[in-house]
Amino acid sequence: MAARRGWLRRVVGEIARRLTEHDLMMRAAAIAFYWLLAFIPLLLLGTSAIGFLLGSSDRAADEVMAAARRVIPRATGPEVEEFLRALIQSRHVTGVLGIGFLVWVAMGVFDIIATSLTALSDGRETRSYLRRKLVALALMCSVGVLFLVALVGGWILAAWPNIEELLGVQIALPAFLMDPNFPRYATSVLMAVLLTIVYRIAPVRGIRWPAAIAGATIAALLWHQAKVIFNWYLTHYARYSLFYGILGGFIGLVLWIFYAAIILLLGGLLADVLDRGGRPSKSRP
Repeated sequence: MAARRGWLRRVVGEIARRLTEHDLMMRAAAIAFYWLLAFIPLLLLGTSAIGFLLGSSDRAADEVMAAARRVIPRATGPEVEEFLRALIQSRHVTGVLGIGFLVWVAMGVFDIIATSLTALSDGRETRSYLRRKLVALALMCSVGVLFLVALVGGWILAAWPNIEELLGVQIALPAFLMDPNFPRYATSVLMAVLLTIVYRIAPVRGIRWPAAIAGATIAALLWHQAKVIFNWYLTHYARYSLFYGILGGFIGLVLWIFYAAIILLLGGLLADVLDRGGRPSKSRP
């Protein structure tokens, strides 16, 4: 028992020290800024990829917006959704140069995430510029793969009665798969998987899988609950539209991205501290 108390004291003390030495809020604000720059390119890339698979840009826009609604609090307002949908439907990605530009802009957010996690782990960025971009590209591809997994899973569940009819056999699915709230919980699970990958490969010193999974699980739980609470706050208390007019929904979106960035960094900090057993990093002077 004494050993456990000592371990917990070391972990809490190390987290408090790093929060004191590193400006987590400023780094979260930087991530939120890059997310705003990368959000539209990511939506356009996702729409182009899904439209290529489905052969329909309109249905691709519907699928991408459905995924965005599971990540963004609904109470940010219909103005945000209408703006994003109009932007997706009115713009088309053509040519290798156009796709390359969108990929380059979108990689910026993953680059700043890797840099911030490295700093919070008391590390120094020693990777070359090319290697940092490759890490950012790997993280962006991970987002794309998980998005496709969620998309295909949704299609299978929606088409399950037709699949049973085609196979000529009735297979009862678990009840939770048919629950209306299942997509929200599945999104949180996929978020935990994505954060595990981020914590494992983004910092210069890769965090081992057990600690990365622990930090990502806690961060995903915080993200899920924060989305519920923030949505409730926007619905019942916040009145951004009274002060900002039609921009009120966008102000709510910016704040949500900022809070999500804080959760991401806190999870990475916790994962690194757990990986070291609460002991300070060797790179400290």
